[in-house]
Amino acid sequence: MNWNETLIRCSCIGKIMAEGKGSVLTDKQAELLNELQNKESRTPKQEENLLALLIKRDAPPSLGDTAISYLKEVYIWYKYGKEPVGGAERSKYTMKGKLVEDDSITMLSRIDQASYKKNDVRFTNNYLTGEPDIIVQTDGVASKIIDIKSSYDFATLLSNIGSPINPLYKYQLQGYMALTGALEAEICYCLVNMPQEMINSEKKRLFYALNAATEESPEYVRQVSKLENNMTFDEIPIKERLVRFPIQRDEELIAKIYKRVEQCREWLKEFDEYHSSINQ
Repeated sequence: MNWNETLIRCSCIGKIMAEGKGSVLTDKQAELLNELQNKESRTPKQEENLLALLIKRDAPPSLGDTAISYLKEVYIWYKYGKEPVGGAERSKYTMKGKLVEDDSITMLSRIDQASYKKNDVRFTNNYLTGEPDIIVQTDGVASKIIDIKSSYDFATLLSNIGSPINPLYKYQLQGYMALTGALEAEICYCLVNMPQEMINSEKKRLFYALNAATEESPEYVRQVSKLENNMTFDEIPIKERLVRFPIQRDEELIAKIYKRVEQCREWLKEFDEYHSSINQ
């Protein structure tokens, strides 16, 4: 395996950027470092301590548990062509997002009075790979990336108001901009109706949970009406069903991402060597 060619998916950049422990100076060490740097003259021992503190301060952060867990999945996929079974990809939130993506794009197009189309081209460079949702072009050149996040319900949508941008999405959009050359991006949380198949699934769950005799049972009918009301949003103005976050391209952050990818490749190489040796 040539791990130096490993590409990280933009949607997972946030996982590898999660820093581990051990490479950050403690408050006492930072205080000592400042004290030693400000001395006009230092003893040989103080010079030794200063160098050790500078090395620790400037050392690349160690990979965190989240990064290592993800890299093991990368290792399994690249080396064996296998993926974890189930997990987040099968959650009801992810399922809705995939099923209603076209509806969300249509809603955003109506709001912006634009003809957005779902991008189906995967981009790669020497470090990353990704497939942005929408690429806005100006004079034939990618100028803006729009990433669609379809909210599960109204509470999920409004939870984004007053909250900082999800770090995972911030890194994801920087990755897309790095791949396409775009200078700006936007995360758009859209709220559209639950797919009918998911509503029907919830109805079935309710039917058995209530131990209803028939679908005409009064309590079942009442709960279904409540369910459908909470899962459909056509009566709400579409502009009130959108929360958006603009993001500007950050070259310094992109450089840090590339450096972390190189660190991940080194980890994969070492892990491969260790895994291959343990049963020899």
